[in-house]
Amino acid sequence: MEFSRMMETISGRGIDASTVAIAFISILLLFYIFRKIKSSRMPPGPFAWPIIGNLHQLGKLPYRSLQDLAQKYGPVMCLRLGYFPTLVVSSAEMAKEFLKTHDLAFASRPESAAGRYMAYNYTDMALVPYGPYWRHVRKVCMTELLSAKRLESFRSIREEEVYEAMRGIWEKSRQGRVAINMNTFAQSLISAIIWRILVGTKYSGDDVAGNDQGKEFSNMVEEVSSTVTAVNLGDYIPYIDWLDLQGIKKRMRKANGFFDRVVQKIIEEHDNVKSRQASNVKDIIDVLLELSGNDTLNIKAIIFDMFLGGIGTIGTALEWTMSEMVKNPRVAKKLQEEIESVVGKDRIVTESDLGSMEYLKCVVKESLRLYPPAPLLFPHESTQDCVVGGFFIPQKTRLMVNVWAIGRDPAVWDDPLTFKPERFIGKDIDIFGRDFNILPFGAGRRGCPGSLMAVGTMELVLAQLMHCFNWTVEGGPSNLDMTEAFGAALTRKEHLLALPSLKVTNCL
Repeated sequence: MEFSRMMETISGRGIDASTVAIAFISILLLFYIFRKIKSSRMPPGPFAWPIIGNLHQLGKLPYRSLQDLAQKYGPVMCLRLGYFPTLVVSSAEMAKEFLKTHDLAFASRPESAAGRYMAYNYTDMALVPYGPYWRHVRKVCMTELLSAKRLESFRSIREEEVYEAMRGIWEKSRQGRVAINMNTFAQSLISAIIWRILVGTKYSGDDVAGNDQGKEFSNMVEEVSSTVTAVNLGDYIPYIDWLDLQGIKKRMRKANGFFDRVVQKIIEEHDNVKSRQASNVKDIIDVLLELSGNDTLNIKAIIFDMFLGGIGTIGTALEWTMSEMVKNPRVAKKLQEEIESVVGKDRIVTESDLGSMEYLKCVVKESLRLYPPAPLLFPHESTQDCVVGGFFIPQKTRLMVNVWAIGRDPAVWDDPLTFKPERFIGKDIDIFGRDFNILPFGAGRRGCPGSLMAVGTMELVLAQLMHCFNWTVEGGPSNLDMTEAFGAALTRKEHLLALPSLKVTNCL
């Protein structure tokens, strides 16, 4: 009706209506062609539905679904996840382009409910957008909190906690044929290590320094871990974000409140706890409190990253590695022989022994290749228009790197689905972001700053588990279910229940 009235008005002024209609259609056509030309310079990808885009194609295991799509559309493809254009990279070559050659352009993070409601309004390091604050926090973490010198100062903590964990397994095994839930074991052990590094006091699931903080801490980690990766539709369809249709933001606020109460109590009681402690080693909260005097650091946000990053990644990686040890007795035996040749039968492994264990390092690398703790890296976001691999990438485009698919790429890895640590023997393959064929911790500016601590702890725990005990499962290795689940990290769908038998009798 309005268009007809406009035509009548134009005709009344002596302008031919058909001419105006043709001009109007031409403008629309030119606009469509312009958008088509611009979008044609983006990487290929599947058809995107209105509003939801390609969200429905992610499935329950997004890294597998995206690998399948990449086989059709190529190693870099463009999806629209809700409102936002999103690139998915599934090859080492393209990962290098985005995370090294064009690292600065893709160094930011998109806005998210997790960053806003759980990471103290983007004042952590993992979820904060790129800028001066992120650069400052990363510098503090790398030079003050996670430097080689600082990590070395915590060496005795790691060794003591691992030894006590081995004693715990031995005590249980003496009672008879008792299966160890490897997920519970690994999470508890890593929690104990991180707790002492952060707070400086002993941790247990029931008691810490004479109160129940340990149990509260354990519950908090479980609640926050399950919430931080919950899919919030408002992150993809911003027009409905205010509705909170799934109640995700409410859950995040509640989980953050839980976390905040636990950490606030730790900080308030920290000075008193330290006064009862004989150690001269500064813990992480010591350092943060000193730095925060004349600083903008958000201590709670940094602790948030260290809790979730450390406990989630190392614990799940250990469970997957032990699963492969049980599944592959040949590999387990070879690893045990190497450990015994270095350590002997009369003592436990120390961190100084690890440098002499090449096969141990190969086992860890192979496990991280097949089971990266974060199969899809945290999303990146471009801060400027750029051209990558011949494709035009506009500002505010999101980037997802499928490191799970990269680690299983048959064009790079021979027999990629087989657990074969020998593939790394004699080869200088880096897992900390230098070699893009294997990226368990990402690469570039946004690579994980705690990767050295994670791998070192994983090697020590694995060496002790394999040195002190032999491991089996009910029904034998052929019945072991290796199905995975997707959550805060790449986890087993059914946790590993492994049966230990004492192997070295003189060290525990």
